[in-house]
Amino acid sequence: MDALTAYEQTLVWTGQRIAGVRHEDLALATPCTEWSVRALIAHVVAGIWYFQALATGEPVEQLMRGLTDLVGDDPFASYDRAARAGLEAWRAPGRLERSYTMPLGERPGRDALGIHQADLLIHGWDLAEATHQDSTMSDELARFALETEQALIHETGGRRRAYAEALPVPSGATDQDRLLAFVGRSATWR
Repeated sequence: MDALTAYEQTLVWTGQRIAGVRHEDLALATPCTEWSVRALIAHVVAGIWYFQALATGEPVEQLMRGLTDLVGDDPFASYDRAARAGLEAWRAPGRLERSYTMPLGERPGRDALGIHQADLLIHGWDLAEATHQDSTMSDELARFALETEQALIHETGGRRRAYAEALPVPSGATDQDRLLAFVGRSATWR
């Protein structure tokens, strides 16, 4: 699976979970202990706008300062607007081959998009779990995200991103189980 395909499919998968969020769910706790459902959706939407600006060469800092309520009264509409813009930006010719300056250093577009795909997928799982929706990922998407996260750990000499410490992997684990354990997620988070 290539980065753009994984990104497109993850946008759909996570979008389906956001579409399933009800107004009364917005204050619920999530596996991201500091964030409610509303705050987590805002993080996801901000991430899409960040990577969209990165791809198009817009000043990221200026864009992020201009973003206010990223959830509003219709979380899915906010997400969908960002997802469409993000997908359009990354589909443009040459964007995956270009190099981008990120907090983790210079990255080719494919790698930058892979990092974003992993974040979207993991937080889509968080939202599904928090709102009692189906949190089953496709093996391909989970494997792509896991390979991205493992490569980042290797490249950074073991420095982890903003996820919890890895958990033991259960025997007979699926790719989703391995990904979730790698980023410190467990279905027993409640």
